[in-house]
Amino acid sequence: MKRLKLMFKAVYSLSAIYELRKTPIIITLIAAILLGIMHMSPFTILFLQEDTYRYDLTQWNLSDYEKEVLIDGLPHECGIEGDRLSCNEPYEFNVNEEVIIRFNGDTDGIVEGLVFLEEQLIFIQQGHPYAVSYHKLEGINFGELKQLDEGYELLFMPIAEGLRGLLIVPFVVGVYQTGIISYFIYTFVVAAISMLLKFGHSHFISFKEMFNIIIYSSILPIVVLIVVGILVTPAFTTVIFNMATPLVAYQVYRRKVIPGLQEISE
Repeated sequence: MKRLKLMFKAVYSLSAIYELRKTPIIITLIAAILLGIMHMSPFTILFLQEDTYRYDLTQWNLSDYEKEVLIDGLPHECGIEGDRLSCNEPYEFNVNEEVIIRFNGDTDGIVEGLVFLEEQLIFIQQGHPYAVSYHKLEGINFGELKQLDEGYELLFMPIAEGLRGLLIVPFVVGVYQTGIISYFIYTFVVAAISMLLKFGHSHFISFKEMFNIIIYSSILPIVVLIVVGILVTPAFTTVIFNMATPLVAYQVYRRKVIPGLQEISE
């Protein structure tokens, strides 16, 4: 309970961070996982607030020319009628080196792309297939899409709406997994570099203590980046975290660690 109170006080107290340097490593690792999740929360909240997340734009990153290639490549006498694909002939074309569009075939060999089957559409992202019904595509005629400037949007907006429920969980899990890993790597590297401060001192804190200081010094930056990320934009959160964490840790070193080392020397 005492350590938990100190963790809350670490938001505003250098003394609390310094006291937490003796925290058992298992407790620190658990705290680090939670902090790693928290520092990615603004991105997740932004994603959840969006009505439709365009996976085709974020993952495929198609140029305007490639979008035209995709629409032009669709079979002319084909569409969605009664929640079914109206054509049954096998057909395939490449939008670019990565994205493949296939009709009436399997998903083999496709890393990024679409497979139109009789009763469902398979969206493939990084080799993972996601099946959606044709309900939101009902009434679409590929031949008519080719004649419209907004043909690409008319095709992919309903696809994205159908995919939202399927991809939201793996997206959130992926974001948090990335956040935890990057958080551990960053704090470990900063702690390792900070150990260079030991030169010139006959006594110095251990790496475990330095690692604890770096971890708990990140609490204030993470609180700030959550506020900024939610109220303003998540774009600055990484900069806030990467710059503020070492600054807070340095203040702990200068105001708490150095006086403590001087007392030991005396």
